[in-house]
Amino acid sequence: MQNNWNNNPGLARLLGTIPEELGGAFERMGMAEDEIRRMSKRHPAHRDVLFHSFSLLRPSEVGEGIYTQFVYLSHLRELLERIVSGADTRPATGAELAVICAEVSQRTPMHGAAAGLYFRLWAKAFPTHPHTAEQAGQRVHYENLFAAQIDELEAELRAKSINPERRLGDIECEGRHHREQVDCVFAKREALAA
Repeated sequence: MQNNWNNNPGLARLLGTIPEELGGAFERMGMAEDEIRRMSKRHPAHRDVLFHSFSLLRPSEVGEGIYTQFVYLSHLRELLERIVSGADTRPATGAELAVICAEVSQRTPMHGAAAGLYFRLWAKAFPTHPHTAEQAGQRVHYENLFAAQIDELEAELRAKSINPERRLGDIECEGRHHREQVDCVFAKREALAA
């Protein structure tokens, strides 16, 4: 039987996307590793839990915007800060919530409290990527007019956006991080003695 993959344009297109998708995944993995290293330097007492938190740092399926570098970095940093402080990692990050608002804004016009929520979430999640001067003025305007409604919408969106799977759970360690022997607080004592 002859292999006719080259004669199938749909399959060729699908296979052609694999290197791009893998490249993006590897880039995000590198970003996560870099952020774990940075956070471990800032919080050395938490280095073990930070090392084992890698599995929590996958981008969620909230929308394509989560794959944008500055958005994903904000997502990583917020989750790692939660891990260091012992906070719950299941609620959506500010970056995830901003992406949800971005997705909604592409499907329907956002006015009033919904627009104010989008402005608020953006400002909190991406302080180094500020709004334009015009948008900053609009944010203040929306906050003045709809603050209580924005608060309610934010609470509702946060409640609906919880990821119950995003938690560390039980950590098992063989006493090695990146193939190096370490004195990890999660290592089994017999693993450390080996």
